[in-house]
Amino acid sequence: MKIETETRDDHQVKLIAEIEPEVYEKSKRQAARKIAQTTKIPGFRPGKAPFEVVRRMVGEKALQEEALDILVDEIYPQAIKEAGINPSGPGALEEIVSIDPVKFSFLIPLAPTVKLGDYSSVRLPYEPTPVTDEQIDQFIERLRTSYSTVTPAERPSQEGDMVYLTISGSLVHPEEGKDPSVIEERPLQVMIRPTDQQNEEEWPFPGFARELIGLSADEEKTISHTFSEDSHYETLTGKEIEFQVKVTSVKGVELPEVNDEFAQTLGEFQNMEALRSSIRTGLENNGREEYDRDYYAKLIDMIGADAEVQYPPQMLQEEIDSLLRSLEKDLADQKMDLETYLKVRETDRETFIENEIKPAAIKRLVRSLLMDEVAHTENLELGQQELDASFNETMYELQSSGDFDKLRKKVPSKRLANAVATEAALRALNRRVLERLKAIATGQAEEEASVAQVTPAAEDNPNEEPAAEDTASEQAEASPQDNPEPPKPEN
Repeated sequence: MKIETETRDDHQVKLIAEIEPEVYEKSKRQAARKIAQTTKIPGFRPGKAPFEVVRRMVGEKALQEEALDILVDEIYPQAIKEAGINPSGPGALEEIVSIDPVKFSFLIPLAPTVKLGDYSSVRLPYEPTPVTDEQIDQFIERLRTSYSTVTPAERPSQEGDMVYLTISGSLVHPEEGKDPSVIEERPLQVMIRPTDQQNEEEWPFPGFARELIGLSADEEKTISHTFSEDSHYETLTGKEIEFQVKVTSVKGVELPEVNDEFAQTLGEFQNMEALRSSIRTGLENNGREEYDRDYYAKLIDMIGADAEVQYPPQMLQEEIDSLLRSLEKDLADQKMDLETYLKVRETDRETFIENEIKPAAIKRLVRSLLMDEVAHTENLELGQQELDASFNETMYELQSSGDFDKLRKKVPSKRLANAVATEAALRALNRRVLERLKAIATGQAEEEASVAQVTPAAEDNPNEEPAAEDTASEQAEASPQDNPEPPKPEN
């Protein structure tokens, strides 16, 4: 077999394999036997018809097509092995270049490559913002609202009231041919909070509730608002919307007193001090999770700015497909499909994928590859205790999600356990990578290295057995998939 290779700019290799005539003839005879097994040939038992009889029966073209299919499956693994190619996934038969001699052209995705820069010099302080007493007070106010009592008020609405209304919205200057409707008429209840308790997440825009002050039941009002360029609602940025509201009723709100008795109604809290402490802990945990997401994303992007990452288009497509599946699942939970979502966004599938899904997929893929390379470079190891803890955590989350019973019915228990174990190991390793990167970025790793250099090492005990610890690399070495057969090409 003669082999030619050409490395392409998109991290794929074009491989042309030329097959010897005798090999091709052998495959044609294999094809004849295979056809004879499934084709009824008068006078012969299945698989027993001579080659020439089969050829006359089915024709040269059918025999040739079957022979080429057999050849592709047989020579592809041999070809990439002889060429020394490390594929990242199944290759594809690009074309049959010629029949005499037989030449195949394959397109093979290469395994991704990552060249890290000097990531050990990257610095990013880790400074989460502490929870303030004001934030706790605001949370308690929301609790008071949840446990408030309301009574009808035969008067215009005022600060502190709950207003029940219907609302619809439309574009003031819609594009030609576009439906101006933004919000179909729907019921809404709004609490008019004091100015110092304004919520930036208020819907449909911050300050909307205070536009209702002075309205009585059955009164209507048109409220205009132009959404800023940094609005949370991307499709409405810079657009002026007219909201039509009609008040259904106004109710006064009586809030409970903030005292120990109120705290005791909310759970096992002896007093307000215990409640405030619990709220602080919860806000700190939530705030830390949000801060960590932003911190690590920024840190990995800083490392990526000085790195070279290459991957084949197939890997990116897999990431795009994964994001689309996640989006469709989230939309289904909201009783919406992707087609409706795109219509609301005033876009089409191709544009949406190109402008939004693809950039997100590239970022996620690059970050994942960077973290894998850091784990390898830093030689990060996972102990069995760490793996067990991550497995239990992952299994608990799966069981709590409500999907566990469905999965258990569809997926064999052993396969499900293996999938959970793989996910758990990946999570644990990612956490270890992020911890290491934070230690480097904050200078902690450098300090620890300096301390280690000046600390006398304990004398080795020749009689002491080293502690056994399973590592991610050891598990990979032990895996029967360590040297798998190359995947067959996609015809």
